[in-house]
Amino acid sequence: MPSARAFFQPIVDVGVMRVIGFEALARFDDGVSPLEHLSEAEKRGQRAQLELQLIESAVDAASVLPAEGFITLNVSGRTMGFPRLAETLRRCDRSWGLELFEGAEPDECLAIRQQVDELGGFLLIDDAGTGFADEERIRQLRPDIVKIDRAVFWRSLSDDDGRQRVRSILDAADEVGARALVEGVEDGSQLDAVRELDVDLAQGYHLGRPTPVDGIIEMLDDLERRVGVDASRL
Repeated sequence: MPSARAFFQPIVDVGVMRVIGFEALARFDDGVSPLEHLSEAEKRGQRAQLELQLIESAVDAASVLPAEGFITLNVSGRTMGFPRLAETLRRCDRSWGLELFEGAEPDECLAIRQQVDELGGFLLIDDAGTGFADEERIRQLRPDIVKIDRAVFWRSLSDDDGRQRVRSILDAADEVGARALVEGVEDGSQLDAVRELDVDLAQGYHLGRPTPVDGIIEMLDDLERRVGVDASRL
């Protein structure tokens, strides 16, 4: 298995233009995407083990990030039940959230929500808008943050059906008291569109690219100069 390194992408509160946290992402040294590696690991019956390795690597790397920023970590519903995950999260030195990027069965939703609460973290639903039952999944899981998929957001910029899809997801998030986060913000006009949606949070290349920990300070300095995003309180 090729080695992987943890990268971190800023999450920005667009209301006050401030970095409040980072999503942890894996980058493999062979250039193959994490999803492809996870798919291959699943064929071998080793997906959970790979997910746990990536989460452990991210938690370790995050220890040198600015202290006040939270981190979010990608995990599937099946991996959440492993004791090794709980052990890793207990030694995380900052606030953390789990991004659930795989759909959960209705009878799993309550258990997932309770597990995250018991571990002291917060729950995110990733890629919202790409499934047929995302609104129902939001109501079942009652996440703290709903992440609207970048392709769904991009479609909403020029398509009435896309705008209605985004609005339906936002309505479901509001119903359960969740904050919304738009992914894929790549320029100033898209940032303006996020504000027009009255969405709290955003991330994307315009707001900072995924960066290894040794480049975070430089990336945040560039973000402040280029866009006016404040990272001074991290």
